[in-house]
Amino acid sequence: MAANPVVWFEIPTEDIGRARAFYEAVLDMSLTQADTSAFAPSTEIWMFPMEEDRPGCAGALVQGPDNPVGSGGCMVYFGCDDCGIEAKRVATSGGSVESPKESIGDYEFCVIARDPDGNRFGLHSKR
Repeated sequence: MAANPVVWFEIPTEDIGRARAFYEAVLDMSLTQADTSAFAPSTEIWMFPMEEDRPGCAGALVQGPDNPVGSGGCMVYFGCDDCGIEAKRVATSGGSVESPKESIGDYEFCVIARDPDGNRFGLHSKR
């Protein structure tokens, strides 16, 4: 395998506007709405920034009948320069921090948090 195996992720939400505002505030970036009219007209998708031919995985927030929200399931880790900075934005943006910034040994640092829908996610950095 020449690349990382994960190429896309979706974070389900019951309130796409709230979820979009949360992730844009915490990660200090803008999401882009996808045109779903041809394949999922009752689903709304807002994509995280992505650049083809760059490392990393692309993904989106998704609200629709086939995307139930729950506290289990997969967990997405967002790369950061210093995950402690993004962790400070979590509570002020409507989420909660489960595990503050901590060393994970040779694997650098991480924070575990929940978004306003209760989805768990991680923030990861080298410092």
